[in-house]
Amino acid sequence: MKAGTMEGLIGAGINMKLADTPMRVYKEARRKGDLGTMERAMGYASELKDTAYEYKEHAEEELRKEMKETREEQQREREEAIEERREEQRKAQKETTEKLTAQAAQMRDGNDLSADTDKISQADSLVISPEGQKLLQENRPDSGGTSPDMEAPDLPAPTDTKSDIKFYSSAGTAVETAPAGMNVSVNA
Repeated sequence: MKAGTMEGLIGAGINMKLADTPMRVYKEARRKGDLGTMERAMGYASELKDTAYEYKEHAEEELRKEMKETREEQQREREEAIEERREEQRKAQKETTEKLTAQAAQMRDGNDLSADTDKISQADSLVISPEGQKLLQENRPDSGGTSPDMEAPDLPAPTDTKSDIKFYSSAGTAVETAPAGMNVSVNA
């Protein structure tokens, strides 16, 4: 809070408190019936209240100015912060560009990659032994179809009504199964 606002608030508060004294005098004079004293006390009280309202208006005006200044200052700070961030981003982008340019130059020259490529090629390479290559050639299917060792087993068609699967009861006897897909049993 700035000085102008404080001055207005303090002045309004003091004048309102000072108005209490003439009001007490007014009440005392009214009890006694002294009309002249009542008029003077009311005059003082109204002057003090008018002064208090003037201070109040002064405080409100100063507060509006202070709020406007605060908003302008905050806006200025935000703009400065944005500008600082932009500048930092520009610097970071420039540094990144310089680093990438330097790395690209090193890649072209081949200075830094010789040790790394050996490690990468050893880790990523696969060597098949002569015995493995022979087995691969033997087990590879020929171009005319599948090899005789790799024939697919015969699977029952889904429309088959009979199945080789057998179910047994708890007594150990074989139970005949219903054809697949024909009956659906839902037990509740």
